Amino acid sequence: MEKKKFQIDDLFLLKQINNTKILPDRTILFEEQKMNQKENKYNSAIYKIVDNEPLQFTIGLSQDKNMKLSPQKDRIAFLSSRGDEKAKPQIFIMPVDGGEALRFTDVTDGVGNFNWSLDGTKIVFTHRVNTEEQEEEDKKKNNKNDKPTELDIKIKKLEKQEKEQEKIDPRVISKIVYRKGTSFLDDRTSQIYLLDLESKEITRITSGSLNYSTPTMGINNAMIYAEKYKEKGPINDLYEYEILEINLENKEEKLLKVAYGFGPDIKLSPDGTWLVYSTIQNLEVPTTENSHLTLYNTSTKLEKWVTETIDNHAFSPIFDAESTYLYFISDEWDRNAVYRYNIERETLEKIYMGDSLINSFDVDSTQGIISMNVSTQDDIGVLQVYDFIYKELKTLWKSNENLLKERILAETEEIRYKGFNDKEIQGWIVKPPGFDENKKYPLVLEIHGGPHTTWSPFERSMWFEYQHLASHDYVIFYCNPQGSSGRGYDFRYVVQNWGTEPEQDILKGVDQVIDKGYIDKDNLFITGGSYGGYMTAWIIGNDDRFKAAVPQRGVYNLVSFWSTTDITQFTKDEIGAFPWEDLDQMWKLSPISYVNKVKCPTRVIHSECDFRVPISQGEEYFASLVKLGIEAELIRYPEEGHELSRSGKPKHVKDRLEKIVGWFNKFKS
Repeated sequence: MEKKKFQIDDLFLLKQINNTKILPDRTILFEEQKMNQKENKYNSAIYKIVDNEPLQFTIGLSQDKNMKLSPQKDRIAFLSSRGDEKAKPQIFIMPVDGGEALRFTDVTDGVGNFNWSLDGTKIVFTHRVNTEEQEEEDKKKNNKNDKPTELDIKIKKLEKQEKEQEKIDPRVISKIVYRKGTSFLDDRTSQIYLLDLESKEITRITSGSLNYSTPTMGINNAMIYAEKYKEKGPINDLYEYEILEINLENKEEKLLKVAYGFGPDIKLSPDGTWLVYSTIQNLEVPTTENSHLTLYNTSTKLEKWVTETIDNHAFSPIFDAESTYLYFISDEWDRNAVYRYNIERETLEKIYMGDSLINSFDVDSTQGIISMNVSTQDDIGVLQVYDFIYKELKTLWKSNENLLKERILAETEEIRYKGFNDKEIQGWIVKPPGFDENKKYPLVLEIHGGPHTTWSPFERSMWFEYQHLASHDYVIFYCNPQGSSGRGYDFRYVVQNWGTEPEQDILKGVDQVIDKGYIDKDNLFITGGSYGGYMTAWIIGNDDRFKAAVPQRGVYNLVSFWSTTDITQFTKDEIGAFPWEDLDQMWKLSPISYVNKVKCPTRVIHSECDFRVPISQGEEYFASLVKLGIEAELIRYPEEGHELSRSGKPKHVKDRLEKIVGWFNKFKS
């Protein structure tokens, strides 16, 4: 069969793997997600590799995800939103050798985090409730014999609907951060619940109006370890958490540690001895700090700084079954690696790094293997097993192999060059199918967000976008300018310097690509999202070489951004000031201050429910362009948020790609 270029509807055929677990017989479980074009949503199911082929393990008509293997490795628990469109995720459990998945929860707002107890008899989870609902739960607990009639249930439901409507008509706001994701925050907070698997009885453990997260149970089910968000007054985007030990008998909370950053994500070793949590070491500028892993002994209170010698983010910690080693992932340039730390000897070693990005992994130290969900340059959904005893890597499944056999993949070339202050910059050139170095091609410059993100030829969120642009005969260039992660703290530190120096890193790369001789200098285009949208607007306000631009979900006015985003402290940390402290500095670092110098046609893309970078940013920039006589459009996506390009509704994900290519094609000569 003759291969052909990628078409836009191939987007709906691509699959990706999101989780993997190892069974005692070396059987591998994994979750596979795909778009449902007809219903305009995503489906995911759990699969099992049998005889080198995937056997579907769960029904997958909704989202079956977040599977966790019981400590005895005889059952899996997972979250599923089975039911109607408004169904919330509930806990289902099934045997690892197959059978019917049974539902164990039916909580109104759905289950958040959950974990098995060490003996496999209970599950601890979080669920969002307000103080009134907590009081109702307590009343029901004290009056177990008073069973409500169907009429009582209907009346209660109507009363609840009326109360919910009253809360938003009008909305009374008392906190700076009152919306996140794509929703307004209500008065509910995440509380800890305990599920007894034998009786199916559910008991709430915590109460109040602060959020708890990542609960895990200790030895003999006597204690629960969890994190609690420290919220002070009306400023509720702090980076401070309490790590607690909660006594199940009397529900008393004992403060063990205070952690800082964006969520400690604690885990307990199988022997119940060690807690691992992530934190940052320096609070001066939290957003630029490395996420470090620290061990805390629940008996002796001894602490061990696991990642002290690693100058990059460390994440996804996993204990082995014997509580001897802690395994985790750390960034390294354009890829990442698996490390392991010997808890007793306090030694650290890298045990695997390949030509891929590891999106999730599991470890079985008894069998000496790691199962990994990876994305590679050639496929975004690959399941691999690495034997770290014999140093052997085996690919078990490629989710997109059949599709990719029929498509021409764009060739990717790495380049390295000197950026600002002669810092080495890593970048990539993506070439169209049938590339001919003697021809002249239009160039699309893609810029990543963050600014502390890292892009890679193995990075799955941009993989199809590059293939799509290349199929339209564009050469694509992208790089990791200063500010990117994976290169250590110093490289990532661009505080009060979002624009000029990263711009030079990026444009010097564009010059490098042009010097290769196959780029049409009269057909240069530029796009990027979030901080990439910021840099797109910054560059076209300071450089007139680009023929058309598509800034997406960008920060354009730092003066107005800080008070409308859901990360208000972020602006202070990164820019160094609030408007009343240094208005000139904030305006100078805002792309909108250079909008009068923009010459190229600009299509601004933004989502109406983006509460990370609110759509007012896009509206300000678009209105300014029109007022100045620049050809401009504003594309608004209803019901979408900041994650449109990664997890938006499938039809919007497709439309966004068409809007980018369509704008460039319109002005390409």
